Amino acid sequence: MHALEEVLEKLVASRAIPGLAFATLHAGRLEAARVFGVRGSHDDSPVDAHTVFEAASLTKPVVSFIALQLAEEGLLNLNAPLFEICGEYVPNDARARQITALHVLSHTSGLPNIVREDAPLKTYFSPGERFSYGSSAFAWLQSAMQSLTGMSLEALAQQRVFRPLEMHDSSLEWQERFASNHAQGHEWEGEAVPKRRVATAQASWSLLTTATDYLRFVQAVQTAQSLTPQMHARWFEPVVHVRKGENAEDLRGINPPNEHVAWGLGWGLEPSQHCFFHWGHNPGFRAYVLGNRTTQDAVVWFANSARGLRLAHLLLLKTVPGEHPSVQWLQIGQL
Repeated sequence: MHALEEVLEKLVASRAIPGLAFATLHAGRLEAARVFGVRGSHDDSPVDAHTVFEAASLTKPVVSFIALQLAEEGLLNLNAPLFEICGEYVPNDARARQITALHVLSHTSGLPNIVREDAPLKTYFSPGERFSYGSSAFAWLQSAMQSLTGMSLEALAQQRVFRPLEMHDSSLEWQERFASNHAQGHEWEGEAVPKRRVATAQASWSLLTTATDYLRFVQAVQTAQSLTPQMHARWFEPVVHVRKGENAEDLRGINPPNEHVAWGLGWGLEPSQHCFFHWGHNPGFRAYVLGNRTTQDAVVWFANSARGLRLAHLLLLKTVPGEHPSVQWLQIGQL
């Protein structure tokens, strides 16, 4: 690990990645977070254990954890159409009325990842037919969860995840207490990204957290906290295989299935390796988490740089060793 830290110190000194934080589980034990570099162009102070990063899509496993709790309590039927719970989300699209929480969590809803000019909000295939990474569907699931509980998503996360797991530096919404110690994102050539201060939780991307806090969540994931053994096992059952190709979104089904990488109810899965994973991509931020359910090892890292996913080739080798087809699937390049 000492040699790894030397490499990371040189990396942040070069400003290829201005700042990063990572934390590990070893045989289920939470080890101290390691931090490198600076918070960003806005603040040259060193990153420390309480520096808050944008977790981007690492939000989704937290939301899935809450959804599965609600399912166990009989509040959320994973197989019920979301339309029947909270009304229409996709106008003039009868096929969308079939979309369930299970479809959203397994990325089989048929909705686009990000709604845009060349991918308007509509279903591109029948729900459940196949995998296509679809962040936009999480807004509908969020609406359903809030309708069923009468609580905001932020309140649900505080009640069911952040407070019980002592994730004191985490929120789905911007908190003024983060103003004194937060990271700022940077694009590929080091261009600073203006800081977003999200006022309302977004189920697919708005988590603000630290490496230590997120590893507390992963530790709870590994030990099946707050879920029955049956539901915990279901969380990691492959629902569908992802698709090969350059993009996790495959709306038109042009790519064949990837037999080495699957998706469960909120987690990407490497079934042969007994590993679960997720990546995060917000403007100027990258994040990655991977855990091995057999060894109980895990790692999460947050970087305030568009180059941050490329740390996979350094960090996974030292923290959760073994072959990881998720890295190949995501086509993560070298630093």
